[in-house]
Amino acid sequence: MENFDDTTETVCYGIINIGIILFAAAALFIAKRGVDLHQMIPICFFYRLTGYYCPGCGGTRALVALLQGHPLQSLRCHPFVGYGALIIGAFWLRKTLELITKKRLEIIRLKPLYLYAALGIVILQWIVKNVLLYTQGIGIERVF
Repeated sequence: MENFDDTTETVCYGIINIGIILFAAAALFIAKRGVDLHQMIPICFFYRLTGYYCPGCGGTRALVALLQGHPLQSLRCHPFVGYGALIIGAFWLRKTLELITKKRLEIIRLKPLYLYAALGIVILQWIVKNVLLYTQGIGIERVF
C-alpha cells in the first residue's frame, strides 16, 4: 500500500503539534485546579438511549487510564487509544528527527493501512464489548 505524500504528512505533523500544545495546556490547567478526571467522564448518549455501547464508548476512560499510567486498563477500556498513541508518537518522533537531521527517514511513513487497522480495532472492540456486556454482564464501568 502506498504512503501518504509529504504534504499530507507535514499537515498531519502540524496538527499533531497543535494537539500536543493544547493537550499540555489542558494538563497544566487540570493539575493546577486539582480536577478529578473521573468526574469528567461523560455518560454516552447512545448507551443511555439503547443500552448498547457505541464504537467510541470507553475512549475517554482509556485516555484517563493512559494519562494516569495504567496502559493495561486503557487497553481494556478502548484499545484504539493505545494504538493511536503509539502510531502518532512514532510518526511524530520520525518527523521531528527528519527536521533535525534534514534527512528523509523511511520508517513509520503514514499509510492508509494504519487507518484501516484503526477502523478494524474500533469495530472489533465494539462487537466484543457488547457481546461481553450482554452474555457475561461485563461492562467498562468495572475498570474504574
